[in-house]
Amino acid sequence: MATVRDEADARRQLRAEQQRETNELVDAGPVTTASTGGIELHYDGVEALKRAIDERYDELRRHLETARALDTGLADGKGPVAHWMRRSFAVRGGAEAGGVQAALQSYLAELAVLRQTLGTVVTMHQGNDGQAAAGLPTGDADA
Repeated sequence: MATVRDEADARRQLRAEQQRETNELVDAGPVTTASTGGIELHYDGVEALKRAIDERYDELRRHLETARALDTGLADGKGPVAHWMRRSFAVRGGAEAGGVQAALQSYLAELAVLRQTLGTVVTMHQGNDGQAAAGLPTGDADA
């Protein structure tokens, strides 16, 4: 968890995190190559992307566990805004719509669907490749 001193520091940290994530995704390798003959799917690139998705999934799952551990009631305050602050934190930290836990669960579901979709695409392409290879005439090995 990062300590933020002011709004400018928060923006600086956010930009640095976004740059780090962009660099990591670029390192995953090419997934497709387009040419005049069609599109070639690089299976190794897809596997690298699936591993990157798994890492993000695990990271979000850990954040969700932390959010659940922090989902406790706040001590009653005596000030005029204590009731409203307690209510606001309960919504934002909870599993209800608009809460941190709900958002993290939504992100986890999206990553799971993305990973499954990548697997489906690879399976379809491998099937198409197999059908195309089966349709090619087999010739003499010496030709």
